[in-house]
Amino acid sequence: MLAKINQHPLDDKKLWPTDTLPFLKVGKMVLNKNPENYFNEVEQSAFGTGVLVDGLDFSDDKMLQGRTFSYSDTQRHRVGTNYLQLPIKAPKKRVATNQRGGMMSYFADVPTSGNPHINYEPSTIGGLKEAKQEGKIHEPHYNDRLVREKIDRPNDFGQAGETYRSFSDAEREELISNLVDNLKVCRPEIQNKMLEYFTNADEDYGRRVREGLAMAMDTSDTSSAAAAEAVVKSKNMGQKTDGYKNKASVSNEIDAFIMLKLARSHRTEIKTICAMLKLIEMK
Repeated sequence: MLAKINQHPLDDKKLWPTDTLPFLKVGKMVLNKNPENYFNEVEQSAFGTGVLVDGLDFSDDKMLQGRTFSYSDTQRHRVGTNYLQLPIKAPKKRVATNQRGGMMSYFADVPTSGNPHINYEPSTIGGLKEAKQEGKIHEPHYNDRLVREKIDRPNDFGQAGETYRSFSDAEREELISNLVDNLKVCRPEIQNKMLEYFTNADEDYGRRVREGLAMAMDTSDTSSAAAAEAVVKSKNMGQKTDGYKNKASVSNEIDAFIMLKLARSHRTEIKTICAMLKLIEMK
């Protein structure tokens, strides 16, 4: 089935089309509590794709390969040498590795019996000993060439155009307004390059952004009220999102929109302020 889609399956810039490759339920994650201490339980959490249990392996995704190489070192730099000893990261079952010392060491990995001063193996005077191998060792097999080349079926603009055409009118209006608001301060060569990308994805997409930029160049600010109105329209439509979209509340989206506009514009028009106050009252 992967050969039927018009994109490379390992192109991490794209989503797999669910009409051709539907989701398969493999389980359910349940959030049964919120963090009691945000810093300890969220900021200090550290993930790495190289931390796997036996039996799992990596795909040929180039981005995954690069991150697997670097993520663990990144966490050691960001959190600390012994980040795997933090309560939020430590395994529920004790793991004996003979690793000890280093900045912010929380405990010494010493044997429950034997010589606590020996951190190497084998040793004739005590210390940890290698555990007996349980089960068959994972031995992945490869029978192909390892190359460095651009992926086939890049289809750089197809999915972007399909996504734009799937949007409702209100979503398109909000998208265009946000893009114009960001691009109006960019150099002309950057604007032209982005317009080329949008047009390659969809002619209507590129045309509307081009027209919006032309209008923005003639005024001191873009019509932020139009974007605010589009948010309200989207809220009232109450349509169901697809499996890829985050199901964030509309109130959070409005908060983010208001903060973004206030941070980016010191000369917000009176009508825009009124539109924002109206949204706050609606909440």
